[in-house]
Amino acid sequence: MKIALKFFTLLTLFTVVFACSSPDKGEKVNAEEATEEAAEVTAEAVTYTVNTEASTINWKGYKKFDIGDEHTGTLKLSEGSLSVTGDQLTAGEFKIDMTSMESIDLAGTEGAAKLVGHLHSPDFFSTEEYPTATFAITGVEAVEGSADVTHNITGNLTMRGETKQITIPANVSIADGKITAVAPEFTIDRTQWGVEYGNEGIVGLAKDKVISNDLTLKIMLNAGAS
Repeated sequence: MKIALKFFTLLTLFTVVFACSSPDKGEKVNAEEATEEAAEVTAEAVTYTVNTEASTINWKGYKKFDIGDEHTGTLKLSEGSLSVTGDQLTAGEFKIDMTSMESIDLAGTEGAAKLVGHLHSPDFFSTEEYPTATFAITGVEAVEGSADVTHNITGNLTMRGETKQITIPANVSIADGKITAVAPEFTIDRTQWGVEYGNEGIVGLAKDKVISNDLTLKIMLNAGAS
């Protein structure tokens, strides 16, 4: 009985530690085949130009079995536009400069250059061949009764030559000739865009070499009327 009690206590402690240590990855977003074209910009729409200096994308990547071992960084946007019809966001597209990838957690260290260099390589995002990723809106749906998000934005994400359709939650604000659109942290499966290195499905790969398929993103867009 004492042995069983000790085992249960240890199991409970492990569960608590694991839960407390697991990284917050936001909402898991499923990717599907891209079957819809980008939403049309109508004659009635007002177009807002994305301010690339005031917009950014944050990313997180993780080791699979090393709890708490994660890397964080940023990406810059190269251009973008958002279209509003009436008082609703209806269309838009933005481009991500994949060559702008930087590390936050290792900033200022030799490890940062090593990590970012590897991420640029064909093992990961192959940025020399695919320097730009794009997100083109195919539909926007208002969310009622949520304190966390105002809209679900569906669009085609093209990365490393692969295009998939995803729907991401976002907070959209339109006021005083400006749009702010913030997608809180959400997670995609990188392998669906052909980023296969060290993935969870590789048989026989040592545990300390397994990299989670999860890639967490947070998108912050600021745009002004053209």
